Amino acid sequence: MAENIEQASGRGNEKIADSERGAKQEVAQPGTQTLIRGLRILQKLAEQERPVGVGELSKQLELPKSTMQRLLRTLEQEGWTEVSEDPITRWRLGPRLFTIVRHNESSRRLRDVALPFLQRLGEQTRETIHFVIGDNGSQVVLIERVDSPQAVRTYNPIGSSAPLHATSSGKAWLAMLSDDEVRSILARPLKKLTNQTLDDPEALMREVTENRKRGYAVNVAENRPDVCAIGAAVAGLFGRPVAAIAISVPKFRFEEAQIPHWGELVRDTAREISDALRD
Repeated sequence: MAENIEQASGRGNEKIADSERGAKQEVAQPGTQTLIRGLRILQKLAEQERPVGVGELSKQLELPKSTMQRLLRTLEQEGWTEVSEDPITRWRLGPRLFTIVRHNESSRRLRDVALPFLQRLGEQTRETIHFVIGDNGSQVVLIERVDSPQAVRTYNPIGSSAPLHATSSGKAWLAMLSDDEVRSILARPLKKLTNQTLDDPEALMREVTENRKRGYAVNVAENRPDVCAIGAAVAGLFGRPVAAIAISVPKFRFEEAQIPHWGELVRDTAREISDALRD
């Protein structure tokens, strides 16, 4: 879930051989092969920090450009992908996927219950508020956002994802898991996204322990170099995380002196949402 700052306003022959092989595979299993490729495109788009061109997607998925272009246009017709507003044609996920995510029964109830609390937290801090859920045990996905009223603010599209170890909401999520679960997650390759990203499992374990004690986690330019955040996890019925919230702040506006107060606000807000979910 790569966060950005926004200003509010309004091989020659080898390629031919690859193409022929791809064509033969689709003749053999046209429906299955096309479906798999389409799903891989959607997954790859979800991993991007910004809209991406056909050429780059073709390289990443090792598909001919012509095949990639055809699949993207087919997905676009059904609302799964769309072209960005950039002068050069670039692609991103379309609205249909976000609609499905937002209308999933469990995430919809989470959003509906949490939204008033998120809005209040936004009013208290005048910063962007993120509401995320876990995905595949290694990342969080943004399902709701309350934008800051300030002219310069952080921005993250709904549906974007980020690793647990590099975000405040992700680290707060880890703090609600058992040590064995956390160590299992941290044993996987940990990508260093910025110079500030912690990618040492032992250092992260120490931070998880600290976050448990205080009830919130802090991210100082660990996911994006120009964004900081303070987050807390929302506990479900059995004390396991079901969601997390974060106050997302442009780095130039982030002050360490704010951390205790905002940490308390985000922690208390997460607890209120937990209580409301039990009602």
